[in-house]
Amino acid sequence: MTNSLSFKKTSLALAVALSLPVISAQAADSYKAQDVVVTASRVEQQLIDVNMSVSVITSEDIAEMSGAKTIADLLESKVPGIQVKNDGGQGIDRIKIRGEDAFRTLVMIDGQRISEQKSMSGVPLLIDPSQVERIEVIRGPASVLYGSDAIGGAVNIITKKGGEDTFGASVSAGFDSSSSGKELSGSIYGAANGWKYRFGGAIRDADNIETPVGKMPHTEFSSKAANAFLSYDIDPNKTIGLSLSHFDLDFMSGATSYAPEDFFVDVPEWQRTRGSLFGEFKNLTENLARLRIDASYEKNHKLMENFVKQGGIVTPFGTTSVLMDNFADNDLYTTSASIQSDWILGQNHYLITGYEFSYDDLDAGSQTFGHTPSMSFVPGQGPVMGTAPYEKIQKFNGSQTRHSLFASMESTVFDELILNYGVRYTWVDSDMDINTTHSLNVDGIEVGKSSYDTSDGKAIFNFGVTYKGFENLALRANWSQGYRTPLLQELFIDTSMGGELTYANPDLKPETSDNFEIGARYTNGILTVDGSIFYSQADDYITTIAIGDSLNKYTNMGEAQTIGLELDTSVKIGDFEPYTVLTLMRREYKENGIKSSKSGTPKVMARYGVRYQNEYDSALFRFDAYAVSQTKTESWNFQTDQLNEDGSFGGFTTFNLTGGVSFGPKNAYSVDVGLYNITDKLYQTSDAIYEPGRYFAMKLNATF
Repeated sequence: MTNSLSFKKTSLALAVALSLPVISAQAADSYKAQDVVVTASRVEQQLIDVNMSVSVITSEDIAEMSGAKTIADLLESKVPGIQVKNDGGQGIDRIKIRGEDAFRTLVMIDGQRISEQKSMSGVPLLIDPSQVERIEVIRGPASVLYGSDAIGGAVNIITKKGGEDTFGASVSAGFDSSSSGKELSGSIYGAANGWKYRFGGAIRDADNIETPVGKMPHTEFSSKAANAFLSYDIDPNKTIGLSLSHFDLDFMSGATSYAPEDFFVDVPEWQRTRGSLFGEFKNLTENLARLRIDASYEKNHKLMENFVKQGGIVTPFGTTSVLMDNFADNDLYTTSASIQSDWILGQNHYLITGYEFSYDDLDAGSQTFGHTPSMSFVPGQGPVMGTAPYEKIQKFNGSQTRHSLFASMESTVFDELILNYGVRYTWVDSDMDINTTHSLNVDGIEVGKSSYDTSDGKAIFNFGVTYKGFENLALRANWSQGYRTPLLQELFIDTSMGGELTYANPDLKPETSDNFEIGARYTNGILTVDGSIFYSQADDYITTIAIGDSLNKYTNMGEAQTIGLELDTSVKIGDFEPYTVLTLMRREYKENGIKSSKSGTPKVMARYGVRYQNEYDSALFRFDAYAVSQTKTESWNFQTDQLNEDGSFGGFTTFNLTGGVSFGPKNAYSVDVGLYNITDKLYQTSDAIYEPGRYFAMKLNATF
């Protein structure tokens, strides 16, 4: 135990040491933050000028990640402050930023918000990595710029568009030994006479995860994806286009806390089909720099079974058990549109104004069968615990409409000082019709039809300062408000997932937060440092409270205070580049009048190592030796006021080694290989399942 603790402390000390500024006198060719263009501020801008904590995953990063099964794998390996919520399986992941739950992370595709209305886990990342050009991650609230759900941050997945030549093609194939996973993707693309096009497809298939203690049951998955893009440049300042995409996922989930036959989630169909139109028009007048119009329609179709069996429940009156088998058939139709205009006001002011609309139409059905604890009085014996049958069949038809107006201004006070400030007003209307066709032994549930309607509106603000008075350095400070409206699930839909009945609450209020951050970006071609210190005070968290045996209810009760440090550093020493991605965070959660820093958030997360890149004989070689460390994760049960054993797991350090080579004309071909968890460490990143043991992965890429 002592050696293990010392080893962990040494690993984390190395992470901090590597993150300190180290200046090399050697000249080196390295990209500068001034050269990286992002759209996180809703306009193309150099990264060093952005008044937020932003990370970028490039297309090169995606191509070289041999072990990445999903978008979340890419983000977790490259971006500080990111945690992946895997729901006990592969193929579907959700993102937590700065300790905030996945419900409080906004997910976008090409700047358009993705909805999820009937879920207890948040918005999943239903897109294949082969379709992605780059990913921009805003760490910290982006509610003013992007709207509800962005309390923790926002992830904008930017898809691949056309090519530079008349015709091009790419293929990729990979293998992952941790689950005998196989992947294959391909696309054709090009540009001619103002037209740009791309057509692509991908398939993935994986068996159960192999861990140091054997295979994890119920963790297999398979997916299929297809995408199409077409645009036309009317002239150099005017472009119109459309895109289509389809993602079809079949996966299962399990948990280490249950026997395989006592718990599983089976989702044989989760299909996301999306179509969108856009028009972008630049330099329309002397003051109107850009007008962008987007419209999209998306359908999410999901079939799911959640089976839970729990025996040996001890009560004062005897031992009993719970069994629930839940089936869901959900269709969510989302129509959205937005218009954004960019204005140049004099020489020192750049104004962005816009309107966003979205309409979610939910058509869902659920069936729950099983038995729950029941107490009866037996003459001569007194109270005796047993079970009672539980059946419920319901249909849900509901909608949520959002209207948002926003304005964001950038004002240059003088060459070195820039102010950013903005406001967004959001109005949300939610309604639901529930038809209960059968109910047995469920308190408070009546057979028949019930209807609900609720609405809410709120304005939120932000203010920030960027100072660039030093060479190669930009300092930033900002205050922003966060805002999240309740989902239809939380407002109106009772759920039996997880073995307990949770009642909805139509009186829920939106969640809010106030957030403060100071940060700095420095790059001189040798040393790159991007760091931030942040503090967040969040209120009216939507959480569940116990109201009876195996009965819960959604309510506004949770509060959270979070303080943290994020650091992303690297230094070029010849062809070598030591680097660190480090997050230090303390998150105190309050619920039921109880405070605890055991909030399910590790206090330290780090990736640290050494990269190497060099060209030899017209081939580009790369190498990365790195470790990933995380301190112990503990979760407090605010109902019982004691440690939640199921939600707590030890810290870990894994060692990994990747390498690759690009060769051929314009480095058109590449091979990347990775060896992961070299010491075969048994560890968890969530309370659901163990992560893979020692495994290798390979990816082959070719462009023509």
